[in-house]
Amino acid sequence: MPSPRRVPALSSAVLAGILLSAGWPVSPAGAQETLEPVTVTAPRLAMPISDLPAAVDVVDTEDATQGRQGLQMDEALNRIPGVFAQNRYNFAQDVRISIRGFGARAPFGIRGLRILQDGIPETTPDGQSQVDAIDLLNVRSIEVLRGPNAALYGNATGGVVAISTRDGSDPRGHGGGVLVGSHGFQRLEAISEAEAADGSYSLSFHDLRFDGYRDQSRAEKELLRLHAARAFETGDLTLHLRYLDAPLTEDPGALTRAEMETNRRGAAPLALRLESRQSAEQLTVGMQWRQSLGQGRLRLGAFSTHRDYWQQLPFFGSSQVAYERDFHGVNLGYERDFGPTRALFGLDLEDQRDDRTRNCINADLEASCNPPDAPVAGPLALDQRERARTRGVFVQTDTLLGDDWNLALGLRHDRIRFEIDDRLRTGGEDLSGRRVFDEASASGGLLWHWRAGHQAFVNAATAFETPTFTEFANPAGTGGFNPDLEPQSARSMEFGVRGESGILSYDVTAFAARVRDELVPFRLEEGGRVFYRNAGRTAREGLEIGVDLRPDPQWELRAAASLNDFRYREFIVDDERQDGNRLPGLPREQLFLEAAWRDGPVFAVLDALYTGSRYADDANAVKVESQTTVNVRIGRHWDHGRLRAEGFFAVNNLFNSDAIDNVRINARGGRYFEPAPDRNVLVGLRLYHRP
Repeated sequence: MPSPRRVPALSSAVLAGILLSAGWPVSPAGAQETLEPVTVTAPRLAMPISDLPAAVDVVDTEDATQGRQGLQMDEALNRIPGVFAQNRYNFAQDVRISIRGFGARAPFGIRGLRILQDGIPETTPDGQSQVDAIDLLNVRSIEVLRGPNAALYGNATGGVVAISTRDGSDPRGHGGGVLVGSHGFQRLEAISEAEAADGSYSLSFHDLRFDGYRDQSRAEKELLRLHAARAFETGDLTLHLRYLDAPLTEDPGALTRAEMETNRRGAAPLALRLESRQSAEQLTVGMQWRQSLGQGRLRLGAFSTHRDYWQQLPFFGSSQVAYERDFHGVNLGYERDFGPTRALFGLDLEDQRDDRTRNCINADLEASCNPPDAPVAGPLALDQRERARTRGVFVQTDTLLGDDWNLALGLRHDRIRFEIDDRLRTGGEDLSGRRVFDEASASGGLLWHWRAGHQAFVNAATAFETPTFTEFANPAGTGGFNPDLEPQSARSMEFGVRGESGILSYDVTAFAARVRDELVPFRLEEGGRVFYRNAGRTAREGLEIGVDLRPDPQWELRAAASLNDFRYREFIVDDERQDGNRLPGLPREQLFLEAAWRDGPVFAVLDALYTGSRYADDANAVKVESQTTVNVRIGRHWDHGRLRAEGFFAVNNLFNSDAIDNVRINARGGRYFEPAPDRNVLVGLRLYHRP
């Protein structure tokens, strides 16, 4: 728990006000009725939020998609306390999302979290997630389960983000649209949705083109998505297909502070010289089947993903990365009741195979490793087959203890096997090897309905997180594993209250986590490749506050505050102790405010995001100042018979703040900063023929 001196007086006042309001309901004339109960599925055992003893938030369709640009998930997730996201505009590095500080280490992509789309993992067995194959403007809901919940999914210490896309059960019909905006942004869309007596489908396609705010930051992407559902006499079947073609996403690299002050729109010199960029192509197919079986219910899922990837990183040496990935798996669950206890028994099997190479390019732009006396003489620095297999068995229970208490327990065992087949064998040395980890995780939560519509809960959990294949890279510059790198483990506890009282709903959670062997990034040379090491111990403590106020049916006011203290407890780097330093890349405070007005076909939304200062390095020598960005969205729809037209206008960064889009942690040579765009606009128009 955060010590009293670490919780600002403002937070204590907000918490006191929420608890007082819970005791005196207010229901003025015209106020909106209490919302229908929201059921969440991210905990694997579906249950109403009001019965779940854990911190969870749900972003609905309107908040996730209405008037949005659909670039990255942070557009929808900034409204959730405890979530910090950055890197919206560098598509080659992808969005970076952290929950309670977990996941902040990633130089690109997402680490430490489990990402699911329609029940299909976007997180591979080694723990890395790519989220470029998510159509963010066809989202039905996003559930965010905060805290280490490895007892649910395994190999993650930060939490779970479960995305559900439209399935045609509320069909929009057939049509399309166009979105255009600043810096050459354009998105062309087409959708087809229909519902029948025994099923429904949602088919969408979009083509995105973006010149980018900075030099060397163009992006091109096409995405096709199909979500179909059908009911049979014996059970229910859902099918999914996603195809991504992203032939060009450029990487402008990071700037020094001096370069940023001179030209915020510039690219790093090496990024320009090497034309740093990436391309990706991915196909995912999957299915889920549910049916009654005996006294319970059976669920079966299967999926397969194939991804081809190539990237030129913005530095000389082994900076051309390519892999061909096959990732597939099955999951099996059986749910049934035992008196007041509902239990889920499950099995997860996943297999990831990457054929990975790294090629060199030298200062003369020749396909050769540099310098000449490097361990690898030719242009090929790495050629290996990587395979990760995981087997997870788990049981979860949900027990009603009378009318006012609910107990949730989870236990899981994971066996993760990493294998590397070294096919390069530099100097005749075979660096093939394997690492095997057997990990047990547990969680337990108790919830008390202390007043009608109000709950208090306590939750404790253990979790683990293995290095990914990228993080296992050997700093010696050869293939194989880094023999000194180990998984990190976490113990966490949280206390929370939430509820609804008239026009007010609230959610307040205090948490504390202790992590051993935290995985930390570093670079050996300026602008060079990122490697990883284990810190001794870290501590995370914080307070998360979410408040929704609905003074009448048209207005909704939202506030989300995160206050935290993330520090190294034991960490020595180059014989210098970093004990007591703040974890880099993470703000100590974050505040989101939103005012939304919706009246029939018209909407107007104004939001502001304040991000506190943060450090860019473990030594806490480079400070990134606080920043505030304000955005506005307005729009409406028009109906004429079966035709519906939708139009909107949005302005991002309304007051032209000099914001930072991304901070590259522990970068050498002072290249920490990736600037965000100045004021920019977006216009959208869609036309549908409705059923």
